[in-house]
Order: sequence, then C-alpha cells, then structure tokens
Amino acid sequence: MYVLLGVNIMPYTVLEDYVMISMNALVAHHTTLKKGTFLSTGVNFGASIVAHENAYVGIGATIMTGLHNLGADCLVGAGAVVIKDVPEKAIMAGVPAKVIRIKD
Repeated sequence: MYVLLGVNIMPYTVLEDYVMISMNALVAHHTTLKKGTFLSTGVNFGASIVAHENAYVGIGATIMTGLHNLGADCLVGAGAVVIKDVPEKAIMAGVPAKVIRIKD
C-alpha cells in the first residue's frame, strides 16, 4: 500500500493490498479500496463506496457519496464527476460521467 503526502483518509476505511493513493486525495468514511485500486492526485472519493480490484480514478475526479460500487478494472477519467455506479471494465469520463466504452 502506498499513501502519499497530503492524503486524508477518514475513519472506517479499508485499504487492501497494492492500493495506491496519490497526493492530496480525500477518502471518506466507510469506504473500501480493494486490491490494486489507484486514486490519482486530488481525487475526492465519497463515503460508503467499494472500489473493486484494479479500479483507476484519474486526477481531480470526484466520486460522489450515494453510489455504491466502482467495478473491477474500471477507469474514471481526469476531472470526471461520477454520480452513479461504474460497471466492471467501464471507461467513464465527463461531468456527469458517462460510460464511453467497455474494455475488451
């Protein structure tokens, strides 16, 4: 697990093996980051969400409280605002974020 400078992790958060959280990210309470999850610089990650294995969240993205899951092997683009669950292997971007495509 790698947690870099300026990260804020609230109580009752679970970080599994090989999680990486870059500078100045915020991870809210009751969140689970599964194996291999990567949160880039400046990510705001809401409460009570599960990021499944190898989820990738780009620079400055916001994952809003109220959704429940980031699917395994998904990619959220830089600056995206995610307001609904992210399907497995989905590439999402935009404000609000929409599925651009599903990885092969």
